[in-house]
Amino acid sequence: MPADTDIGNMALSRLGTRATIADLTENSTEARQINLWYATVRDELQSLVDWNFNRVTQALAASGTPPARWASSYAYPSDCLRMRRLEFGASTWLWGEPARGFEIASNGSATFLYCNEDRVTAVFAQRVVDPARFTPGFTLAFVDCLAAAIAHAITQKADLAERLARRAQDRIERAVADSANEGLIAGDADRMVQSVAVRGFDGSAP
Repeated sequence: MPADTDIGNMALSRLGTRATIADLTENSTEARQINLWYATVRDELQSLVDWNFNRVTQALAASGTPPARWASSYAYPSDCLRMRRLEFGASTWLWGEPARGFEIASNGSATFLYCNEDRVTAVFAQRVVDPARFTPGFTLAFVDCLAAAIAHAITQKADLAERLARRAQDRIERAVADSANEGLIAGDADRMVQSVAVRGFDGSAP
């Protein structure tokens, strides 16, 4: 399986450059740009698509003291990128539905889920940092998204960044279609590419 550095070098190859890096922290323009965007792009892609490798089902642990309007308080998973499903006994909440019967909030130092139930099970997108756990489909989508993120800063070619953003969208949709167990939330592929443009990946940023 590829390592972080391999993924960075695959992204560089998408730019048509011969440059490679030996480590993400080395003192080179390529490594600095990859290191700048690597974790952000990885986490966003893992949160947008319901990948098998980072889908976790976990009973939440009671923790903290709830506000007076709620009876129970549960620790929110620290590695949760997106909550996809909550099961409260006989009732279920799915991502995209209005929040009913619960509240997710911070006490200033940690995040909690407040509700009136004595048992809660969560299904969520977990932050996975070990590339050995990435599926081939995720890796290819990550490479294309990362390439789009670093393209303008390294090549100064806005049109290349735009082409790579479109390629990233195609790759995400293809990865989802390849697996019946993976689902793309409606509109998320487009939102991923829009976020690329908003952050200046298209060359609009100085």
